Amino acid sequence: MNSYPETDASLQDAQNQLKKAKRITEEALDALDRAGHKASSRLKGAPDALSNGATQAVSTITDTVGTTFKYSNPKHPFKSIGYWAMGIGLYVIALTAFNACQGVVSGVASDKPLPSNAPTAAKASHATVRGVKLVTQLGTPLVEEFDNGYRFQLVQQQQQFAQPQPIPLDRTRNIAVQTNLQRYQTGN
Repeated sequence: MNSYPETDASLQDAQNQLKKAKRITEEALDALDRAGHKASSRLKGAPDALSNGATQAVSTITDTVGTTFKYSNPKHPFKSIGYWAMGIGLYVIALTAFNACQGVVSGVASDKPLPSNAPTAAKASHATVRGVKLVTQLGTPLVEEFDNGYRFQLVQQQQQFAQPQPIPLDRTRNIAVQTNLQRYQTGN
């Protein structure tokens, strides 16, 4: 039994599927370009910032879709795996940062702990903010006491040196100093 005809048929089928996927990708990118041009034409007369923002958003989406299709290629599985792993990693990092920000806001707003099903990043940032608030509350009397002592010391120094007395001049020690020109004119 010869398996070459089956392999040729499956290879031909895979090539046809790739051509079809490429055609669909190109059609999708063309549709995005058309949508971008329509959006740009609708924004005529709009403020420049709005127009530039909308154009940039459509361009970003087009580039992202193009890059995704480019790197999602069955001919290059390692590129595809690397691209998707990077994308998922960036998504996880962004989600973690967002959860941490939510925890910080929640920690500022309330001293109650978060429920047990809260994300770890949110719990950690919430606990950190609550800890800082606690240290601040406990340290406030100490800081106020230090501040009061420092201000008292400054007031005492100000009273001690508040009215500086002018130094009396001893006119008996004044010496008349002549310049070279004066000496030349007087002949001394």
